[in-house]
Amino acid sequence: MYFDKPLQHYLDELATAKSTPGGGSASALSGAMGAALASMVAHLTLGKDEYADVQPEIEEILEQTEKLRERFQQLMQADIDAYGRLSAAYKMSRTTPEEREARSKAIQAQLVEAALVPLEMTEAAAKLVQYCRRIAEIGNVNVLSDVATGAMLASSAGAGAAWIVRANLRSMKNLELVTILTDRLNYALDEITTYSQQITKVVGSRA
Repeated sequence: MYFDKPLQHYLDELATAKSTPGGGSASALSGAMGAALASMVAHLTLGKDEYADVQPEIEEILEQTEKLRERFQQLMQADIDAYGRLSAAYKMSRTTPEEREARSKAIQAQLVEAALVPLEMTEAAAKLVQYCRRIAEIGNVNVLSDVATGAMLASSAGAGAAWIVRANLRSMKNLELVTILTDRLNYALDEITTYSQQITKVVGSRA
């Protein structure tokens, strides 16, 4: 896990010519940072007398943003692992008809996994932006710029992961599944856009 090592190590690895880490794990890192900022603003709202009436809700939101932060961190490695398995499938022998069929089946199976991991990132980003919107509405007014930044990082995570999803969907032969996953992706992206726009208005009105 890259989280067990200095951030510099991950960034140095990201900058190399190796296939992983790549855009998927970078998107997950962006989501984790966005969740961390949302949690920070929640922490800075807790215990403040002027926000006494929203303490229970903020506590619940904090619990959820911390769960999302943990999941984004897990998805960093999950994306790397999924790509590795897909790459291995593409390298399978295809000398005989049987080998070619086995290789094709393996590729199709791994394409689904390689699409589902970043799709979960985009859906998690949509949840996070929604929490950021609510924090912007009721959280500590002195740190609204931080929750706005968190929302932007979440939005970037969702958009970046979406490109990975689309890249894998293009090679999938199960068109029914492609439609289902595309619909899920588009719904999450629409949610991100909607809540991001609302955050801009909320922060502007409270700042």
